[in-house]
Amino acid sequence: MRSLFIGGTKRGYLTLRALVDRGADVVGVVSLQQDEHEVERYEEPIRALAEEYDITHYETRWMKDRDYAELISKEIQPDIAFVVGCRILIPREIYQIPLLGTLAVHDSLLPEYRGFAPLNWSILNREDHTGVTLFHLSDLMDGGDIVAQKSVPIGPDDTAPVVYERVCQATVDLVLEVYPLLAQGSAPCIKQDYATGSFTCSRTPADGMIDWSKPTIAIYDRVRALTYPYPGAFTYYEGKKLMVWKAKPLSNPPYYAGRIPGRVITISRPEGYVDVLTSDGALRILEVQFEGEYRTQAVNVIKSVRSTLGLRAVDLLDRIQTLEHRVAILMEDCG
Repeated sequence: MRSLFIGGTKRGYLTLRALVDRGADVVGVVSLQQDEHEVERYEEPIRALAEEYDITHYETRWMKDRDYAELISKEIQPDIAFVVGCRILIPREIYQIPLLGTLAVHDSLLPEYRGFAPLNWSILNREDHTGVTLFHLSDLMDGGDIVAQKSVPIGPDDTAPVVYERVCQATVDLVLEVYPLLAQGSAPCIKQDYATGSFTCSRTPADGMIDWSKPTIAIYDRVRALTYPYPGAFTYYEGKKLMVWKAKPLSNPPYYAGRIPGRVITISRPEGYVDVLTSDGALRILEVQFEGEYRTQAVNVIKSVRSTLGLRAVDLLDRIQTLEHRVAILMEDCG
């Protein structure tokens, strides 16, 4: 069974590595370049693996920057294709080439959480599990026939990178388990009902802003769902953007009848933490980072119980006035 691999990221690399090690006939690799902001990159490991096994290799950011359909159909001629670690739409003229289909891995239990960042959304929504689904690509987003699934647990304090490691292993296990069935033509094929299930919105770094008027658990889930190497949850301190990389809910916090969400109530220099009020309790902030600076204990940055985290109305007004002043100066210079 001549196999084509399309994808990238750590999960894609591990899957490709496992297929090659298992003796699968991988005849082509289309390595998809990752986003510029990503710290862990796998273009080079994928390239090296393809070269080691003399596999035809292409590397691209988009599938439309050259005629990959012609290259794949004429040079690679795959019977089947696997898409793992892919964040772009695969054109129909490409995914219809393999006679046995093009199978993709989605990190949720379809039909739930179709769309973007399902792992992060699962933590944000405080789910106790996610999963991986191997399914056939179709014109519907994450809507093709399901081949197999594997559940992945999420603990109440698990962070996104911890869950991602489980998802990576589940992906490798699932592909290796199903591969012989695909080769024999006996793999399951379960049609999805596209009218059921759920979808997720795409996420941007700006979506990580903390709203201190939310419940403690909701803020805590935002921190653990977006912590490094993801873009991170953030707030503002003294008008500067402050990343919050590590935190935990404060158990049995003192009751504040006079409550200002975002107000610092405790600074513990020996332990390095800072406690901040939320709508219903307090969050203990452990590790933070200003943009362009090093990650550090919260007490090394936040040093006063008179401080309030987040952007206040007065801060927004100051920013608007500053921008208006700069625009006025530019207009004078242009005039």
